[in-house]
Amino acid sequence: MVSILIIMVLFVIANLAIGFWSSRNVTSEGFMTAERKMTLSLLMFSTFTTSIGAGDIFSYPSLGYTQGWSSLHFVLAMPVVVILMAFTVGKRYHEMKVRTISDMLCKVYGENKALRVFSSICMSLGVIAWLATQYAGFGKTLNLLTGAPAVLGMFIGALVFISYTVAGGLVSVMAVSIMQGIFLIGGIIIIFFATTAAGGGYAEVQANLPVSYSTFLGPAGAMTITMFWMNKGLSRFTNFAYWQRLGAARSAKSGIWGVALGMAITGILGVVLALIGMAAFKINPGGLADPEMVFPQAAVLYFPKWVTGIILGALWAAILSSAGAFLNSATTLIGNDIWFKAANKEGRDEKTRLKDLKVLTAAIGCLTFFVAWLIPSVLNLLIWAGVWLTPPLIPVLFATIFDKEGKKLPPNWMLASMFASALAGVLFEVVPSLKPMFSGGTIPAFFASLIIVLIGVAAGSVSGKHTKTTKT
Repeated sequence: MVSILIIMVLFVIANLAIGFWSSRNVTSEGFMTAERKMTLSLLMFSTFTTSIGAGDIFSYPSLGYTQGWSSLHFVLAMPVVVILMAFTVGKRYHEMKVRTISDMLCKVYGENKALRVFSSICMSLGVIAWLATQYAGFGKTLNLLTGAPAVLGMFIGALVFISYTVAGGLVSVMAVSIMQGIFLIGGIIIIFFATTAAGGGYAEVQANLPVSYSTFLGPAGAMTITMFWMNKGLSRFTNFAYWQRLGAARSAKSGIWGVALGMAITGILGVVLALIGMAAFKINPGGLADPEMVFPQAAVLYFPKWVTGIILGALWAAILSSAGAFLNSATTLIGNDIWFKAANKEGRDEKTRLKDLKVLTAAIGCLTFFVAWLIPSVLNLLIWAGVWLTPPLIPVLFATIFDKEGKKLPPNWMLASMFASALAGVLFEVVPSLKPMFSGGTIPAFFASLIIVLIGVAAGSVSGKHTKTTKT
């Protein structure tokens, strides 16, 4: 295993070198928006390397192993929704020249500190839950290779991606994405061919799956599949990492197509990962203690050590890229919306602003380490990400598509919908008697928000008190 670790460590060093080199002369604006200079190719690579992280590398094969073809509902929900998001709101968001979604809301409805802060907190918590999956993935991989405690792997991974994200923010995250993307595609394809061959070939694998695995409803059932589309799909409309890429583009067109093409690649790779899980089921039906470990175990089992090192380097590429991207997104949300805007620190000099962002990045990275330690399951962390990304979903959809002038929905009703959605989501996720009713909190959170937004639209129409009162 020493040779495998050496190759993986060299890969990590290369990531750090590129990340630190690209961070030269970075500004606070570059830290949050990459100075709005990103090309289509950079955005495409950054989008799919952000999307295919530890959560996907571990959970998609696991779902393929336990659900068969019905796992594709979970796999394809996010790419479909984010592509729709890019084409429906990408042009408008880019042209508004805002830094965050909360900035956009306040530009449409007028500055409202409570609206800004609460929407930013919800989105930040969703991003942080997604970020925590990267820590868990890093820890599980190191545990497989060395037997070291998973928490040690989480700590080492945190040191790596926090360091280069602190150094250069979004600029560094974008700079390392091309190398990480090439490794990621190569690693997934190699594992697919190896596991499929070990299962006797694609036709043999499919022929020996349980009957329920061959349908798109599968063993999951309609309610769970609906939750998949709500949690992994629709809630990702407010995953700020993708809005951030739209805003960082050189032009609206490059932003839209960069994100759309990146998500198309994400969908293809997601299907391949699910097929790896199905092949693993054919090889070892129902006998894996932890199906989330299908990918790294296949890398160790089927290849020479030097190839295993490269493949697991691809896994670490996915982890590092997603981790850096989501850490920077959380910093941008909290830094811009809560620290600079709500706490009135916008007027600080450039050197201090950049220092503030770097301190916030380190603090959020350390906080997320404890989240991953408390919730080590990758799939559970993904579910919590969806629960927290749901509260701002309906208001943001409404503001960007149906209420572009801020004249249809009173801001207080928008805020009330977020509170109700957050409360419903948490209750249905943590109360044992409620959770089985809707497969968790995402569906109740969605409908709580939708109902209140619709009531707010009706109330605003009747009273006429719906226009923004404060200009920004």
